[in-house]
Order: sequence, then structure tokens, then C-alpha cells
Amino acid sequence: MTISRGITSLRNFFLCTAPVLALSLLLACGEEAVPVPPPTIVPEPTSTPMPMPTAEPTSTPTPSPANSPETDRAALEALYHATDGPNWVYSINWLTDAPLEEWSGVVTENGRVVNLLLSKNQLSGEIPPELGNLTHLVVLRSDSNQLTGEIPSELGDLTNLEDLDLRDNQLAGEIPPELGNLINLEELLLRDNQLTGEIPPELGNMANLEYLIVNNNRLSGKIPAELGSLINLEAVDLRANQLAGEIPPELGNLTNLVALRFENNQLTGEIPPELGNLTNLEYLFLSHNQLSGKIPSELGKLINLEALVLEDNQLTGEIPPELGNINNLVLLGIPDNQLSGEIPSELGKLTNLETLALVGNQLTGGYRRS
Repeated sequence: MTISRGITSLRNFFLCTAPVLALSLLLACGEEAVPVPPPTIVPEPTSTPMPMPTAEPTSTPTPSPANSPETDRAALEALYHATDGPNWVYSINWLTDAPLEEWSGVVTENGRVVNLLLSKNQLSGEIPPELGNLTHLVVLRSDSNQLTGEIPSELGDLTNLEDLDLRDNQLAGEIPPELGNLINLEELLLRDNQLTGEIPPELGNMANLEYLIVNNNRLSGKIPAELGSLINLEAVDLRANQLAGEIPPELGNLTNLVALRFENNQLTGEIPPELGNLTNLEYLFLSHNQLSGKIPSELGKLINLEALVLEDNQLTGEIPPELGNINNLVLLGIPDNQLSGEIPSELGKLTNLETLALVGNQLTGGYRRS
């Protein structure tokens, strides 16, 4: 990454204290050769010398607009005009003749813009498509503003981008499938907007993605199985949308995953036992959905898990005694389901457990700590 991600602690980011019963958790070539004609043969002069031809003046080749720092300047000017630049908090040297690196929030390298840092700067209006001309951009951060309209599909041209942060705005419309072209992207942060439509399966092409944070939007449809190809993912947060359908078992391929948050959606079907392959997982939140079937015993293999929250679903059957193998578990919340049978005595081995919520089931017996 070119700059710090700003997420200093996954534990602090994904877990905070909350009442037990409510469980309200906070929880970025060569060209074809052109044939050269053979030189014209000029005959030797006879009696009268032939005049020498006058050489045509040659001009210096004009650089391609796609490779010109002037294109970067024009893109930044378009951004300023489109997002109410005169009312920005920080706009030093914008629209002046000063070098771009002297414009506030702009970082350049070899004359090209590589970082654009405009967080909390009172930008309003729509993101202009000209921003897609900043082809050397590595970091684009415009979070915590008042941006509206849709995310331009032209941002998919920023193939050097590693960090795209547009969270905490008022962006609407669908997530452009062209963002799947951002094969170097490591962070896609779109939370707290008004995005609608489905999650594009093309996002599964972003092989370097580590953080996919799109919670608190209005996204619908199914969770794409293609996300299971993003083997570098460490955190997926899709909570508080309107997602439906089943949890793809392909997500069991994400063995680097630390946090998985799907709560407050409309997910159905069973919890895939393949999630038991996520042995680096520390936080699993699936509460407030319509999940059914049994709790997979395979979840007992998640030895690094600290929080397992399955509250308010339609889960049936008994609590798997294998959950007693999760030695790092601090929070176990599975209230308001249709669980039955006795509380496994194996839960008594969870010596790090601080919160246990089982109310709203048909359980029998008692919980005993070893």
C-alpha cells in the first residue's frame, strides 16, 4: 500500500461491547511496425544541376493525452467544478498555475497524480467521469463528504488504484461492474451510502482485494459466488443491506479472512459447513437473517474465532458440542432461534467466554463452566 489503510485494529473495528440481550454490535506493448518505403533514387545531374529540395520543417511529437500531466490537471479542474470547489474546506492552490503537488490533497510522482486525498472536505455534487483520466492514481480517498449521484464507470480505468474510499457520502445507483478491472485494488470502501442493485460478480476479478466494505447501503440480490475467488480478502462487511438468497459455499476458500459480517439482511438457507475452513476467522456475524437448518459442527474448527453471533434466525437442532473447541471465543450469541436439546457441557471449556446469549430457544439443561 502507498499510504496507511487507516484500519489499525480489526478487533477495535469489528467488535465493541453491547447489551447481552440486544446484541447490537458494531460490529484499489509494442506497436506493429509500419513498412518504410524505399528511398527515391535521384538521377545524377547532367549539364544543369538539379536544385536541392527544401526540407520540410519537422515538429516535436505531441505527447498522448493519456500520458500527459496536463490531462491530470484537467481532470482535477473538472472535479473542482463538479463538487463545489469554492466551498471546500481545503482548496489551497486549486485552479492556479502552481505545480499540482502544491494543490492541497494532491500527491504527485514524476509529474503525475498518484494520491488524491479529499476526505472530510465538504465536497458536494457528482463525481465527474474525467476522474478516470488519472491513470497513475494509486490512492483515491473522498470519504465523509456529501457526494451524490452514481459512481462513474470510468473509475474502472484506474488500473493502478490500490485504495478506493468513497464511504460516508450520499452516492446512489449501482456499483459499476467496471470496478472489476481494478486488479491492483486492495481496499474498496463504499459503506454508508445509498447504493442499490446487486453486487457485481465482476468484483471477483480483483485478485489483490483485502477489504470489501459495503455495509449500510440498499444492495439487493444474491451474494456473488465469484467473491470466493478473492483469496487475499481479510474483511468482508455486507451487513445492513437487503441481500437475499443463500450464503455461497465458495466463501470457504477465503482462508485469509479475519472478519465476515452479513447481519441485518434477508439471507436464507443453511450456514455452509465450508465456513469451517476459515481457520483465521476471528469475527463471524450472521444475525438478523432468515437462516435455517442446523449450526454446522464444522464451525468448531474456527480456533481463532472470538465472536460468533447467529441471533434472530430460524436455526434448528442442537448446539454442536464442537463449539466447545473454540478456545478464543469471547462472545457466543445465538438467541431467538428454534434450537432444542441440552446446552452442551463442552461449552464449559470456553474459559475466555465473556458473553453467552441463548435466550429465545427451546433449550434444556444448564450451562456449566469447567
